[in-house]
Amino acid sequence: ADAVLYEGAAFVSSPAIGSGGEIAFITWDHPDMSWDATTLWRARLRLADGGRLPVGLSQLAVLAGGGSGASRESIYQPRFGGDGTLHFISDREGGFWNPYHVDAAGAVRRSLAQPMAAEFARPEWGFGQSTMQPVPGRSAPSVAVTYGDGEGNAVLGILDVAAHALEVLPTPGWSSIGDLQLGFARSGEPVLVLVAGGPAEPEALFTYYINGIGGATRLSGTTKSASSDPMAGFVSVPKAIAFSTRLPPLGDASSARATAYAYFYAPANRDYRAPAGELPPLLVLSHGGPTSATDAVYKPKIQYWTSRGFAVVDVNYGGSTGYGRAYRERLYPQFGVVDVEDCCAAALHLAAEGLVDRQRLSIMGGSAGGFTTLACLAFRPEVFAVGASLYGISDLEVLARETHKFESQYPVHLVGPYPEARDVYRSRSPLFSVETLACPVIFLQGLEDKVVPPNQAKLMVDALRAKGLRVAHLEFEGEQHGFRQAKNIVRALEAQLFFFGRVLGFTPSDHIEPVDIYNEQ
Repeated sequence: ADAVLYEGAAFVSSPAIGSGGEIAFITWDHPDMSWDATTLWRARLRLADGGRLPVGLSQLAVLAGGGSGASRESIYQPRFGGDGTLHFISDREGGFWNPYHVDAAGAVRRSLAQPMAAEFARPEWGFGQSTMQPVPGRSAPSVAVTYGDGEGNAVLGILDVAAHALEVLPTPGWSSIGDLQLGFARSGEPVLVLVAGGPAEPEALFTYYINGIGGATRLSGTTKSASSDPMAGFVSVPKAIAFSTRLPPLGDASSARATAYAYFYAPANRDYRAPAGELPPLLVLSHGGPTSATDAVYKPKIQYWTSRGFAVVDVNYGGSTGYGRAYRERLYPQFGVVDVEDCCAAALHLAAEGLVDRQRLSIMGGSAGGFTTLACLAFRPEVFAVGASLYGISDLEVLARETHKFESQYPVHLVGPYPEARDVYRSRSPLFSVETLACPVIFLQGLEDKVVPPNQAKLMVDALRAKGLRVAHLEFEGEQHGFRQAKNIVRALEAQLFFFGRVLGFTPSDHIEPVDIYNEQ
């Protein structure tokens, strides 16, 4: 029979069971998301049926979190070690997700000697994320951890929480590490199983013999050497960049300056050279979420553009994760302002540095990134020459009215309470500012999308057609929020390149099925 162990919060997640009959879990309530504020609980399981069936909890207590104002913290990944030590990740000190543990007296302790300006966790958009695992067989309680160094590199380490000693493990230049799980080799040796990738190779599955036996061994795929790799000379390796941007309120002399971050990819194709003196067009990418981030791992969709002569800048605008709570909360309640300013600033920075052609700046994004793309085109029409929206949000009110429970209060932080702030929602929605949008746009939309209804793209297309702007609109049967079918992924990429070529004045060398473009002379 089913038994309710706990109720009383809007969300409960991440249950961890200790060997001594303990349980730990996290909860949070509206209007917060889990990256805003959570509470860590610990209790003992009450068991029936000879100790086999949990029927309730006893000694339920809050260990961390549950505060308000400046004392709020985001807690992730409770884990019991083999010795009963409870480990978790929190941003309680300094605003960065760092590892902590609970001592024998029940007090929360740092696992690091001092807080680090590094993120040991990611925002939990789904269950089961893992960037920390207890490691058995050590003389002191220890955890395997991974974090980013802020320069595009991912670090793997073993942390002795008693000595506060972090041992950095050697890795082959990874820029992304995740899905850490602990396993055992046939010899009984503990091994980490993880998903990792680097700037020149996509993510793959690895085992890592953490006690020094064999280093890192790939479970799937094969390691390529530069001399045998047919893609050598076609892969653009990103460079982490920082650039100056402005903080709200914009439009007056008092606007503060700040720093934002991105990854810049130069064009790369060993078989072609640009004409002398010609700078490449630039494609700005605005990631979805928006509480998410891009990283420097190999992405075929980016290489598609760089191998065809485009430079690409993948922007971690204010609101992105990986740079601490203060950076993450720059977007509160400035969605449609901070992200727009940062994407425009990245493009203009690269043009000012002489790395890209100022007259051929383009932008593309999907979902929340599609909203940022459309907002850039509508509210900063002087910056970009062309744009592409993939299942992008054009009406912010839809976020407030028609979403699922998990995100139903998310817009309260991003924009403001609804309907009290309805005027703000409308003023930041590209759909209601089409009169200022002045460049061609291509829209790509799944017809079964339940997150961003297809009519949002249709309304934008109709409005731009009425203005006389060049616009294209591709709808995909059987696709939802994000394209899954290979043929549609290919068609979407090729359609964007074709459209951009028509606007920017080049003809792709690829054999691409033409795209119908409204208002083309």
